[in-house]
Amino acid sequence: MSSQFLGFENFIPPFANTSGSDILKGVNYASGSAGIRDESGGHRGAHISLRLQLANHRVIVSQIASKLGGFEKAKQYLSKCLYYVNIGSNDYLNNYFIPEYYPSSAIYTPEQYAEALIDEFTLNLLDVGARKYVLVGLGSLGCIPIHISDGSCSQDINKASLIFSEKLKSLVHQLNKSPTTSEFIFVNSTTSALINAVGFTVSTFACCSSGPYGECVPDQSPCSNRREYVFWDQCHTTEAWNAVTAIISYNSSYPDSTYPMNIKQFVEQDIKIESDFIKDFTSQASGSYAGE
Repeated sequence: MSSQFLGFENFIPPFANTSGSDILKGVNYASGSAGIRDESGGHRGAHISLRLQLANHRVIVSQIASKLGGFEKAKQYLSKCLYYVNIGSNDYLNNYFIPEYYPSSAIYTPEQYAEALIDEFTLNLLDVGARKYVLVGLGSLGCIPIHISDGSCSQDINKASLIFSEKLKSLVHQLNKSPTTSEFIFVNSTTSALINAVGFTVSTFACCSSGPYGECVPDQSPCSNRREYVFWDQCHTTEAWNAVTAIISYNSSYPDSTYPMNIKQFVEQDIKIESDFIKDFTSQASGSYAGE
């Protein structure tokens, strides 16, 4: 939904059916159940991991280069793009915390696992070579309905996902201080702005009747007051909640919502720099103009 605040009339189309000039408007590479690690979510069926999503991105870059007349022009074009990266939940919910399918929890402590995820994430991310990135932290994964027991969240899952988010924020800080042309901001999915969001009266139950994996059962009527629900099914949030999170990440003034600035400030940086340059150039020109 943040894309709507940035002026997009329609949602960014998926890689699978994007072609022609549409690739110049943005591409969505997301894949259900995918994670940073290739194996995450594999027990759910075919999916496209972060590594493969970036391989798809390279395909799009090649197509853009062909349209614009070379990779240098494609690079210049893509330098104006905002890369929004929200991944990692499935590395916990569909990997680390289901030991019956994956051995990761027996190999890594939560601290070690988060570090391994961040290392792999960083290697993939820096391979993109983009200029502006929005990196989104994990929410309170232990508080999604499928993991709530007797009205209580799974604190083990919450603690593990928080470690990842803290390391992701630290990564943003490190990368912004490194000698690169790329810039990064971090979006906190557990900000106090969300905790204080009004109008949501149901946060522990899904709006719809759910199947074994937490998704809505087909042909069933959902709740009538869906705007009051945080969760649509047992794993995914409602449109109403997504709208609130989009507003907060885009222009929130809450100090713990985004770091080091919100998305609106991030995208307007270039506009301000360009405007200041024009003002400075005009001032110098008018001051030195001799005339005839």
